[in-house]
Amino acid sequence: VAEEAPASDYRPRNTADISAAALRVGIPAGASWFTYVGGFNPHKRLDVIVEAHARIVNELGSAAPLLILVGSNQGDVFLGEAARIEAMIESLGTRSLVRWPGFVPDEELARLHSGALGALLVSECEGFGLPDVEAAACGTPVIATTESPLPELLAGGGIFVRPGDVDAVAEALRRLAGDRILRD
Repeated sequence: VAEEAPASDYRPRNTADISAAALRVGIPAGASWFTYVGGFNPHKRLDVIVEAHARIVNELGSAAPLLILVGSNQGDVFLGEAARIEAMIESLGTRSLVRWPGFVPDEELARLHSGALGALLVSECEGFGLPDVEAAACGTPVIATTESPLPELLAGGGIFVRPGDVDAVAEALRRLAGDRILRD
């Protein structure tokens, strides 16, 4: 029995709604992106996402997809890693291709997911993985941790990677960014 499920807001959206939502969070017209939704705690492995994204940026240059980090990056003094992640982004030189919109309401998030190349959740472990289930409900493929129910919940709807495997995450980003048939 699964007690969690995406809210009714999570469904595929039309191009006009997606484009408007993208512009509101600073995504330029015509750009592509990946989404991450969640906390900025050590076990979420944002360091792996940021490093893998930087590899893609180095390969694709200005044509590289943006990385949208959705969630509050303030107020979690005990577990928050936002400052370290921001410093990492700065040192990797990818600042211009990363957006931090903060909290995004469900209706708007569904639009961002609908337009994304993929959603990321590569944590050390996840109890359920609702952000990726919500993305999948919008028709978006996922790159998710094997240490969760997601490989079973979203079988055929994503690429599943072992925690901490930067190479696997970079390859998954590369594949989803470059293969429309795979994304579909």
